Amino acid sequence: MRKLALFSYVTLLIINSSCNITDNSFRDRFRWISGKWEGKLGETTIVEQWKWNKFRFEGHSYSIVNGDTVYSELLFLQNFGSKAGYTVVVNDQGPFTFSLTKENPLECEFVNTDHDFPSLIRYTVLGDTALGIDLLPNDKAKETSLSYRLKRSVR
Repeated sequence: MRKLALFSYVTLLIINSSCNITDNSFRDRFRWISGKWEGKLGETTIVEQWKWNKFRFEGHSYSIVNGDTVYSELLFLQNFGSKAGYTVVVNDQGPFTFSLTKENPLECEFVNTDHDFPSLIRYTVLGDTALGIDLLPNDKAKETSLSYRLKRSVR
């Protein structure tokens, strides 16, 4: 009887610990986005801050002109089933979700063809300390694209 109780206890420990194993593949795949990124676009300072929070990356992007925050958005990068998605909430509008359509070690693209601008968001890794971000419209004839570079200021 004592051996059966010990076997049951060990079996429960194994089952319980296997249920607590976390799959970190998503986090590891997009770990490069973590940190604080800053750059200039004309007179505007653009800042993006990203951190891992349990099951997704959470970001905050804002633009500063003459010391005043003129634009702010919340950003989320997470798995939706088997696909990654990039979600944006702009000044309490949204959420707007973009599906990952292209990914390699140096670039990823997120697309939402129902969103006029941007309908494509592209992140390009420019080394360990720099990112390129391109925002492209759904109809290139009506809108211009927006591109800028950010440097990592905090890891």
